[in-house]
Amino acid sequence: MSTLILFDKTNNNWSSLGLGPLTDAKNPIVDRERNGIYTLSFQYPVFSPLFKELKIGRWIVADAGPTKQAKSQRFEIETITKPIDGIITVYCEHYRYQLIRSIVKKFDSVLQNISAQAALNQLGNNMLPQGDFNFYSDVGSKTTLDLSDPSKFKNAQEVLGGVQGSILDNFGGEYVFDNNQVRLLASAGSETNVIIAYGKNLTDITQEENIGNTYTSVYGWAKNQETEEIMVLPESIIDSDYVGNYTQRRVLMVDFSEDEPKSVETLRNLVKAYIKNNNIGIPKVSIKTSFEDLASSVLADELKTIETLDLCDTVTIAFKELGINTTSKIIKTSWNVALDKYDSIELGEAQTDFGKVMAESEKNTNQILNKVDWLEKAQKEASDILRNPGEGHVVIYPSIADPQEILIMDTTNVNTAKNVWRWNAGGLGFSSTGYNGTYGLAMTNNGAIVADRMTTGILRAIKMIGVTMEASTIVSSSSSTDIMLNDGKLTFIDKNNGRIAATLDTSSNGSNSILTIGASKDNDQYKGQFSFASYFANLEIKSYDGNYNSELGLGGGTGTSRNGHAYVGNYRKRDSDFSGLQVTGEEVFIEGSNLRLVSTNGIVVFSNIDMNGNKITNQSDIRLKENIVPSQVDGIAETKKLAFYDFNRKQNYLYKEKSLQPPREKELGIIAQYSEFLVTESKNDHYLRIDTGKQIMLNTLTNKQLIEIIENQEERLKKIEQALNMDEEVENGQ
Repeated sequence: MSTLILFDKTNNNWSSLGLGPLTDAKNPIVDRERNGIYTLSFQYPVFSPLFKELKIGRWIVADAGPTKQAKSQRFEIETITKPIDGIITVYCEHYRYQLIRSIVKKFDSVLQNISAQAALNQLGNNMLPQGDFNFYSDVGSKTTLDLSDPSKFKNAQEVLGGVQGSILDNFGGEYVFDNNQVRLLASAGSETNVIIAYGKNLTDITQEENIGNTYTSVYGWAKNQETEEIMVLPESIIDSDYVGNYTQRRVLMVDFSEDEPKSVETLRNLVKAYIKNNNIGIPKVSIKTSFEDLASSVLADELKTIETLDLCDTVTIAFKELGINTTSKIIKTSWNVALDKYDSIELGEAQTDFGKVMAESEKNTNQILNKVDWLEKAQKEASDILRNPGEGHVVIYPSIADPQEILIMDTTNVNTAKNVWRWNAGGLGFSSTGYNGTYGLAMTNNGAIVADRMTTGILRAIKMIGVTMEASTIVSSSSSTDIMLNDGKLTFIDKNNGRIAATLDTSSNGSNSILTIGASKDNDQYKGQFSFASYFANLEIKSYDGNYNSELGLGGGTGTSRNGHAYVGNYRKRDSDFSGLQVTGEEVFIEGSNLRLVSTNGIVVFSNIDMNGNKITNQSDIRLKENIVPSQVDGIAETKKLAFYDFNRKQNYLYKEKSLQPPREKELGIIAQYSEFLVTESKNDHYLRIDTGKQIMLNTLTNKQLIEIIENQEERLKKIEQALNMDEEVENGQ
């Protein structure tokens, strides 16, 4: 359990306790993003000992994560809110935010063929004020860096990244900020062995698979700036390696005019490089989860690894249905300083914009839907914020003599302000990342409204487009039917008589169903019912008229047994345990042109198969085969290797069910471990098996070779007999 330590503005011994520990701090959270935000926030009671010592500009030391580079980080107090119910909220910025308040002197010329380390050294040497920052990079590439135009970069942080032409923009990589240590690394994190089966073993998290924005192919083109001719590929598009995983192509148009390709072949190479570098065909991944939920979704052996996951580390995500495995970085973490654990982590597409600010942590959906006063609470929250806005400044910008826009900021200077309301001819917007930052809340002059969170009493719209909609009741009406989604149940109501025509429900008639689709005669009586995972079966379809008179069930049981079976028949006649397919009557009879059984791992049989004089055949048509060559197998030699044994099969070993035990009588056969030529591995378990089809072919081959030997011997004997007969005739004087 860690504690926040408060320090003065200057002359601090960072290894001491400074002005004292903030032991009464509530919910201290450090938010970090890859190449992005790095902030600390917490609440503090006004009656606590160090309340009066909390002042803007003072420093707080706190851990930001579990690794060494995240320990004992320094945060400067940036904002302190007015007390609400005796509690203030304190917002702090990481030590590296001092780079925002440092400028970089103009360079006389463009830096040519410069390395990332040299570029960082030039930045450190030309900062004003210079500060105590140390810079390091392991990025090996060299490129051009233009620091000769002061209008490009407003401060040292923009030189590091976040704007076009910055060090990050030119060299790529990932920044690690450890107090005054700034490191640009090719990879700031490590490749972990954590595997996430996307959409399967992540159950209690928010997950988004952006297949809608995934492309399989690229249509590249380029425009010659001098002749204005358009160059395209003769094949039009180039596919990624993953195009076959989708039902149809998804084509992305990309302009390569800036690369100025001189030939079609150059353009083709640019398109291929773009496909490779941008992982075209692989879905983008965005996952937000609590740390415990992620830990519970991996294998036990991986738990020891996940405890030390940190920002920029990489995990593997498996898209099973698409047959694609991809990797995803940890792009954001929220570290609870008091509990020494993550509140949440986010995986997904890496961001490179320093100004980007993630949305506030989302409230639990169930909590929102279960509280009828959420609108009043939102109104109260808004009223409290407006009544206690904190310090603010109204600025006519750029001047009263030339008024272009109205700014409301937390400082008087557009270069230092973080929270900015901006109103000009383009519209009205709010940014929490400075004057030139991202405006997440805005009303613009083209009629658009952008907002991350909206709370309303009534929202009227002709068409709504989105990813997720949450509501307590949704109603769709026609002239004859009302469809109502309420309390997890979909109900179809006949307007003519007001009765329920059908329901889609999670529980029905006391049967404890997970999913039930039913049509009802009256509001409380089902005429027909279709359910998944009910009390008696994992799947049931049944008719009801006071008694269940017919039904179909899969995977349930009877009485106190729920071992799993399939049955078709009368509900009242289920008076014994079933282990297979149960149909009322003597036998299962399936009539049709073909009975097709398809199984990935084969068909397992626990009884003898009586063919009643019919045949078992296998496809052998030459039209179904390829790479056909005469066999080089020596059937006699392989058969001689086989050793035969008498044995009994173990009982109660593979299965505990009495009906699934193998025969008890003595058998003659071979052992898989001693029969290398015939052995095969099963996908169902770890036991070895004999390929009987191959064994039959081996027997046939051996017989053929023996027949050939016998025929050769017969021919040889025939010749010997003929020679002996001739000798006899000579002796007899014939």
